[in-house]
Amino acid sequence: MDKITTTIKRQFLAEIVAGTKKIEYREIKPYWTKKLGAVSRPFILRLINGMNKKAPEVTVQIKRITESDAYELRIDKILEVKNWPSKSRASRK
Repeated sequence: MDKITTTIKRQFLAEIVAGTKKIEYREIKPYWTKKLGAVSRPFILRLINGMNKKAPEVTVQIKRITESDAYELRIDKILEVKNWPSKSRASRK
């Protein structure tokens, strides 16, 4: 399965992990047109919040892309979450 890795803001990563954000938006620009045109569906999207080794990340499966004002990458399911606080740790803060 094809894979794209990119960065994401912490707020949006948190929403994806919580299951409240089902669509990831990317601007319609030549960079994303080329990237998304090179992968077959479904594909894996790895979203990282930061550039260090221990940066929080989520890996999701994208089955469908629609286009309106931006590319809408429809999240089918979460495959993996790394370096993110568990629910029990997050609720103590």
